[in-house]
Amino acid sequence: MDSFLDPHPEWITIGGGQHLGYVLALLLLALTLLGTRGWVREHQVGVRRVLAVVVLLQQLTLYGFYAMTGWDPAETLPLHISRVSALLGLVYLLTGNRRVMDVLFYFGLWAWASFAYPQNIQPPTNILGWSFFVNHAVTLLMPVLAWVTTDWRPSLRGLRWALAWFAAYLVVAVGANALFDGNYFYQRERPLLPWLGQPWYLLASMAATVALFGLGYAVSRRLPGARPQR
Repeated sequence: MDSFLDPHPEWITIGGGQHLGYVLALLLLALTLLGTRGWVREHQVGVRRVLAVVVLLQQLTLYGFYAMTGWDPAETLPLHISRVSALLGLVYLLTGNRRVMDVLFYFGLWAWASFAYPQNIQPPTNILGWSFFVNHAVTLLMPVLAWVTTDWRPSLRGLRWALAWFAAYLVVAVGANALFDGNYFYQRERPLLPWLGQPWYLLASMAATVALFGLGYAVSRRLPGARPQR
């Protein structure tokens, strides 16, 4: 129990057993969702309600844990892009708004980077590791759920909308970093190119985001059953 509630556990190793465990668990969930897509579509309202409860519990657990162990606005505000994505996912589950899903799909592409190259991620035996997995698994699989239940697809209009939302998010994140010496959008503890100073790292992050969103849209057009959408 002490290790589960430890606010400062050791990080998992990239490519290690715990990292692979996260990946396999995500793959299992994805296969289950696809394998039962007929049932999920038929019971989509109940499925969305259950997932909304799961996400809400994850959010309450995460921020409740921060409140008990020390609230540091440099790290604990809901301004990491993965946390923004989780909140967007909750809004989608509660409303079914397709425009929210448009934005969530593109923002959620950054979650693939966290799974592929997990830096400073806690193990699954820790409450923060559990929160990480629930947050990212829901974020990554939510577009699949939207496709299964409503035939949603990424659109060019959604790409433009997501870029506008990202610009607004970046202003808030950079402002919070300046106020609290924060690390939102990983501008202080840089996981890649740590030798690159500011503002060049920020500009590189913005360019990478535009490229990632564009790549996500392009790949989605190549998937079976994809139809042109504007």
